[in-house]
Amino acid sequence: MRALFASRLGLAIIAIGSALLWSTTALAAERTDPAAAPHFPVTLTDLAGQELTLQAPPQRIFLDNPRHLFALAALLPDPVSRMSGWRGSLESFDPVAQSRLTAALPALADLPAPGTANNAMLGAEALITLDPDLIVADVSRYRELQTSPLRAQLEALRIPILFVDFREHPLADTAPSLRLLGRALGAESRATALIQQLDTEQAAVDDCLATVTRRPSVLIDIAPGLRVDCCRSNFDSGLADLVAYARGDNIAAGMSPGTENVLNPETILARDPDVIIATAAQWPKGGSVRAGFGVEKSDTQRDMADVVARRPGWPALSAVSDGGFHALWHGYHQGPFSVVALQAIAGWLHPRQCAALDPEETLESLYRRFMPIDASGTFQATYAGNPSENGNTNDGSRDPR
Repeated sequence: MRALFASRLGLAIIAIGSALLWSTTALAAERTDPAAAPHFPVTLTDLAGQELTLQAPPQRIFLDNPRHLFALAALLPDPVSRMSGWRGSLESFDPVAQSRLTAALPALADLPAPGTANNAMLGAEALITLDPDLIVADVSRYRELQTSPLRAQLEALRIPILFVDFREHPLADTAPSLRLLGRALGAESRATALIQQLDTEQAAVDDCLATVTRRPSVLIDIAPGLRVDCCRSNFDSGLADLVAYARGDNIAAGMSPGTENVLNPETILARDPDVIIATAAQWPKGGSVRAGFGVEKSDTQRDMADVVARRPGWPALSAVSDGGFHALWHGYHQGPFSVVALQAIAGWLHPRQCAALDPEETLESLYRRFMPIDASGTFQATYAGNPSENGNTNDGSRDPR
């Protein structure tokens, strides 16, 4: 243990050198963040309510959630140069996103990516090896760490943790999380610009919802076929927040305690929801619905047809027969762009009032301005019927009902 603390003393010396190098980093950042370099030290209160002070902009960040790279990439011109590692990388979640980000940020290929299959946080020994000067983690980790010896070990080693949230409550927590990251990274102007565009896109949703009086019933179908055939659903977080904001009646709300559970298929048939929103991602072909970077619209349509075909009673559901069955990229609520999902949901629930919303253009605009990769692929779709029956490979752009 003495050797470990001795290494931390050496790290303090390195940190001084890192602070001297900050002027060079700031010059690079000015290409996308023209404001003057922010002042350090900075004291932050994160989303877990804990206070932490950073003496200088962190240069060796560790991402406990690899999906947080989307936020870092939106705020920094070269996020990998400021990272010591990430837990597991994006490869298992989204191999195409990983490939595109690696092409844009070649150093990502060599970034240490230790991790575990059970989503457990790294132990102190592994983290010390990576030598982080800041850990960024989901706010849900805070509760876990309160009863873990790791928290005391990290405090003893003076490794701060910044808790953010893009997943549990995406609409409420995205802007505060971006502000925290902007201040911590010395990228406040960039964070402000992104938040302003997100606010503008959300205001467009507010405008179209102003005249809405009816609340369509909605089934949120999380990753159909991935763990269970039917049907995992959000109760009071994640997409449930977006559906509620878009004036939808989530049929899972109040059915069971907790944030996620499995709904009885018979209950779904009895409720006959107006709209079904299935989350989709770069999951293995067969059983689940594919969507995301590089996915063809025809593949998403075929997967949706397979879901309908294998679930008893689903062809007769109103949402399926009337154009209300939709697929939505699962990654929206894992990064800072959940407002795009909100626009898609609002358009599906209220096609007349919200017809002017264009979530695809919103996504492309955000990626053009803030991301180092493009957003080509399929990120939302409406079921157009079984292609094998009617030869239809429509991209699902028609309005429901």
